[in-house]
Amino acid sequence: MGSIESERTTIGWAARDPSGILSPFPFNLRNTGPEDLYVKVLCCGICHSDLHQIKNDLGQSNYPMVPGHEVVGEVLEVGSDVTEFRAGDVVGVGLLVQCCRNCHPCKSDMEQYCNKKIWNYNDVYTDGKPTQGGFAGEVVVDK
Repeated sequence: MGSIESERTTIGWAARDPSGILSPFPFNLRNTGPEDLYVKVLCCGICHSDLHQIKNDLGQSNYPMVPGHEVVGEVLEVGSDVTEFRAGDVVGVGLLVQCCRNCHPCKSDMEQYCNKKIWNYNDVYTDGKPTQGGFAGEVVVDK
């Protein structure tokens, strides 16, 4: 399983201002929790919403920001409560990386309507750390 309790560092391509320019940015990944996957990014698409966030077109961008929400990657490690994935699996990671799992939308497989959802970038985890997206070497996401 590896070191679930320790933070890891990775390199992402970050927007540091609304210029649209991305540059290398080292950052700490959050700790891999019991319901998380630690994923090596194999590829990540780019979407018009990434471009709008990079350039702060919606007026809500927080910098530095590593965009990318269309991720395909290889699972490197799974949390202790994860049973449906294992190291070596290839997975897709979308825009949501965490939700409450208890509200009506979550229980109806409509997590995008959860009031406690967390976006994979330009958002903040429950521990106060900023989320960073798939234009990076690795990501840690909720299963």
